[in-house]
Amino acid sequence: MSTSLSSLPSGHQTMLLAHRAMVTDLPRIAEAANRLAANPDATRAAALSGYVDRVHTLINHHHEGENEYLWPRLRTHGADEAAIALLAAEHEELDKFLAEWHRMATELGTDGSVAAELARITMDVHERIVGHAADEEAELVGRLAPALNPKIWKGFETHMRKTAPLWTLRFMPAWLLSVAGPDELGGVPALPMARLFRGWLERTQRAALGSAA
Repeated sequence: MSTSLSSLPSGHQTMLLAHRAMVTDLPRIAEAANRLAANPDATRAAALSGYVDRVHTLINHHHEGENEYLWPRLRTHGADEAAIALLAAEHEELDKFLAEWHRMATELGTDGSVAAELARITMDVHERIVGHAADEEAELVGRLAPALNPKIWKGFETHMRKTAPLWTLRFMPAWLLSVAGPDELGGVPALPMARLFRGWLERTQRAALGSAA
């Protein structure tokens, strides 16, 4: 990913910031789970479980938006089918690991072995997300670029906003703002909301991730 995203359409910027937020958070979740494995704490476990649930929902919504809106629109504009097939197949494979990751997080409590397994799975998910994000970002400026246009990106933004769970209005913009550079704010949706809830997100992350946040 380039240092700055500011020259890209806002929908493209948002997608890349979402990738950045995912790959930033997953190692911090793994670190928090490892600390729980060494020092079980029911309160911290509940907070971490809830945080994983939120991030899991955001990743799934991100992939669903691409599967349900972006890929079909690109196909209608003659996009490279091999590129779309590659990314769709990666989504399908990732879904299996994301489901197991989420399931393990729901079992967090005072059993250190569950936390240790969550840490392991989290880093496995991280590796796969990093690989998929790299492929997706390369295809969007490579084989898929000729089929992309501002109208498609705007439609994708609208679709994502309309299909997002209501609670994400508080979490998602602040989450993206936390990884955005000063000249990348065009990729942060609902920027006033992001700034309003930045402190709330930081408190939520401290409760769940502790010193990893």
